Amino acid sequence: MLDIVHLRERINTGEPVIGIWNTLGSFLVTEILAKAGLDFQIIDLEHGVFSLKDIHRHVAAAESAGNCSPIVRIPVPENWMALQALDQGAHGLVVPHVENRPDAEQIVAASKYSPDGERGFSPFTKAGGFTNERGSQYPKDANNKLVNVAIIESTSGLRNLDKIIEVPGIDVVYFGAYDLSQVLGVPGETKHPKVVKAIQRGAEKVIKYGKYAGGFVPLTVDDMKWNLDIGMNFVTYSVDSAMVFSNMQTVVNSFLKETRSR
Repeated sequence: MLDIVHLRERINTGEPVIGIWNTLGSFLVTEILAKAGLDFQIIDLEHGVFSLKDIHRHVAAAESAGNCSPIVRIPVPENWMALQALDQGAHGLVVPHVENRPDAEQIVAASKYSPDGERGFSPFTKAGGFTNERGSQYPKDANNKLVNVAIIESTSGLRNLDKIIEVPGIDVVYFGAYDLSQVLGVPGETKHPKVVKAIQRGAEKVIKYGKYAGGFVPLTVDDMKWNLDIGMNFVTYSVDSAMVFSNMQTVVNSFLKETRSR
């Protein structure tokens, strides 16, 4: 892990941060996204085409290109997955299916070293710098720099939100709009008033408690502004695959319109 983790520093100041969902599994894409100036990118092991053994290469690609923090969404809240992601250098975890306070506490236990958690300790990793020379200072630094994101995507998660927010070591609460649209009875309608109301109400609680809130996946600049307007300060702008597709589709459609009118 870097001496200074940009995302952690930004969160410590309370400034809004912007990132993207990384699903394509390309080291070059990871480097490009970092070079663009994002605060973070979420290496998505749940929906992306990633392998655990390659996380360290995405971490290296992100760290080499700027101040972009690679944080990893593990597909299930398993301690060994959290350990793998963090030992390979991830700056934080994004954990799905957080239903209650014990789920949130388990994230902290799996990701932080003693006395804050129960993370298995080996300094001989990418995260530890491959050496034990830093002794007791490394686990302290790692605990302080880590960023933990809990994803709320169920009615149980919404119902238990107050208790989830209270857990020390949970830095960001993210509302999964697509999954919440399903459980609220309007699948895929992420801008449906029921979905917006539920997420906005949740985000207000998170912000009031002094933590970061994220949700939705804005695909346009106007959507991004709307995210900020409703109180989101952890903005996940689009998905790498969607950006490639939509930009190329716009060019192709313009080309076809132009050539067919001649």
